[in-house]
Amino acid sequence: MKLIKSIKILFIVSLLTSSFSCSEFLEEELTGDLTGDGVFIDEEGIDFALNGTYASLGTFIGANGNIETGWNLIAFGTDTYTNGSDGGFKYFNTYNSDLNASSTVVTESWDAFYLGINSANTVLNRAPEVLNNNPEKLENVVAQARFLRAYMYFWLSRVWGPVHYTDQETQGPQTEAYRMPLDELYPKIIEDLQFAEEHLPPVQDEYGKATSWAAKAVLADVHLFRKNYTEAATYAEDIIDNGPFELVRPFAALWDTENEQNNEVIWSIQFADDLQYDNGGNAAHMFFLMQYDVLPGMQRDIENGRPWKRFRPTDYLLNLYDMQDTRFDGTFKTVWYANNPDSAPEGVKVGDTAVYLPRVPMTPEEKSSKPYAVNIFNRDEYTEKIYPSTIKWLQPERISVNQESGDKDFVTYRLAEIYLIAAEANALKAAPEQDKALQYLNEVRMRAYGVDDVSELPVITQVDLSVILEERAKELAQEGKRWFDLVRTDTFVQRVREHNPQAASNVQEFHKLRPIPLTQIDRTSTEFAQNPGY
Repeated sequence: MKLIKSIKILFIVSLLTSSFSCSEFLEEELTGDLTGDGVFIDEEGIDFALNGTYASLGTFIGANGNIETGWNLIAFGTDTYTNGSDGGFKYFNTYNSDLNASSTVVTESWDAFYLGINSANTVLNRAPEVLNNNPEKLENVVAQARFLRAYMYFWLSRVWGPVHYTDQETQGPQTEAYRMPLDELYPKIIEDLQFAEEHLPPVQDEYGKATSWAAKAVLADVHLFRKNYTEAATYAEDIIDNGPFELVRPFAALWDTENEQNNEVIWSIQFADDLQYDNGGNAAHMFFLMQYDVLPGMQRDIENGRPWKRFRPTDYLLNLYDMQDTRFDGTFKTVWYANNPDSAPEGVKVGDTAVYLPRVPMTPEEKSSKPYAVNIFNRDEYTEKIYPSTIKWLQPERISVNQESGDKDFVTYRLAEIYLIAAEANALKAAPEQDKALQYLNEVRMRAYGVDDVSELPVITQVDLSVILEERAKELAQEGKRWFDLVRTDTFVQRVREHNPQAASNVQEFHKLRPIPLTQIDRTSTEFAQNPGY
């Protein structure tokens, strides 16, 4: 059963557990004692609060308000993705002065995480009394809440650095806040995750709820981010050696909308299959699309998606894949079939190839031999409107051509990334183990090349940071990982300047952290310093 997290749950929980007013979002008449003391008084109320905690993660990805919030924060401004032609948040790619503390992107993201943290703290404050006669459920609920709280603090710390920490339920307006140093914050994150690892079951009744394996995956990631390579390797290898996960073959099958609950996924943020439950849902299906719908022979349709032209792959990313790497065709759409007979070029019928972005450049003579020659674009002809689009996020089962809501789950961790964490950690730890690093790296590469033996792969003799970053770029493109990868490896400014022309002239070291929202600073009576540079 898929865990459905109605966004209405989040807003109601937010209303009960914070000082923010959300009444304008509520569509249903709520009766009775609409306070924390009137709702979180029984098992149903605790479940309600816990689901609200999960829902906050959906809000960040885009299930409320500005559906682009989370994606703008994590997809733009790297060496692998730059801006397309449309959208009002290009400054997250160009790093100009509009990227400041007043941006709705940083404000909404910050608020979503702290609303979720307060929901988790509400569960932790009230569950022991409410569930005292059900110790098994109490253990599971507390472990989930601590897992979610740790996960959200991990996000906050990576995006903003030192942040305010509280493990207490907030029931009214709070004006005091302090930025906790990372050396104090991360032990708290790890403590929560270790508790979750010990007390969560390996499998939950509802798909999407946190498990002990999810806790191990986040612990591996936390330790990698902190450059605790031995610990990162230990957690990653535990998942590889003892977990019930396997790499899905072929690579493209990972993104089949009918295969979301596959054996590679360790944990994912859920979006309701019935889109009435998610106001906005995961709208990534629109963001990575080029403007195919105005080209001869084409019109917007459900299968090809609604192109918002937000995120465009850099030449660097496209050039990383060699011709035998199946991940290119499992990640990018480069062929569109005619669906508009009224504008089709002569000789092109509905269902025929109408638009083609060849990987190997075609000569003018080769182009002219095709009836769709006008729609053939070599790589040097790409623009902010013409470029390979997403396959990972396409949603051909939407009900209308203009529908924004999406229900594809946001995969937070899958086994391939765990292999890459193990490879990186073993290569970079104090006593490197190159044999192990190569072994784990090649597991991912064998799937990518569709082979079963290392001898059939292009030769890599040593795993270093450059190899890791290239492999992560190819494997995890469009999955919201890259900005963190560059920050974590201290290569952010260098690689953005080298590979993202739109960002190169403005990006600075201070952009490795986002600005603290002005709303947070203004409502805090204590000193709450802004990040340098903003």
